[in-house]
Amino acid sequence: MLRFILLLLVATAQGFAPTTLSRPASSLSSQADSMAGKSVELGGGVWDPLGLADLGSERTLRWFRAAEVKHCRVAMLATLGWAHTCNGWSKIVYPGGENLGTDPWKALENTPSLGLLQILITAGIIEILTESVLTNGSHYLNSGDGHVNPMMFSNVPDKMKDKELKNGRLAMIGIFSFFFASAVPGSVPLYPAEWL
Repeated sequence: MLRFILLLLVATAQGFAPTTLSRPASSLSSQADSMAGKSVELGGGVWDPLGLADLGSERTLRWFRAAEVKHCRVAMLATLGWAHTCNGWSKIVYPGGENLGTDPWKALENTPSLGLLQILITAGIIEILTESVLTNGSHYLNSGDGHVNPMMFSNVPDKMKDKELKNGRLAMIGIFSFFFASAVPGSVPLYPAEWL
């Protein structure tokens, strides 16, 4: 078990170190480096240690970016929702008088089945609209850089896409740290004790 933890720590530490991995030069790798999401922290390129940019076609690369953007947005909402619930701001009271409380896991348990169904249906509607109706005449897999734009803003600059991706990546780390802190108290430094 100790070896596993040490390997996990080394692998995690290497993920934050500047990488000089050589990827095979291909048009997809260079296309990935021209997409939003590159930054000074990543050496002016896109962090892709597994070479996923070289799997498939340009369409596959745009699908990867669309998936990343969608996961970033969900993680940002989840992080905000977790903090909102833990701080006791969510005072949702159901007709029977029961409150969801301030523990996110218990709140999920206490959410009625119809509430969970409502969440699932809402997510499905958003996904259907994003995939079919809100494409502004051109699906994100067929053109552009794969950045999903359901609000149909025109000419979103790469700088704004970079900001959204960086905030979303941080939110993914944030929500997973919340999960781990709730499962193993004391495992995440500076996690508010009143949230446990």
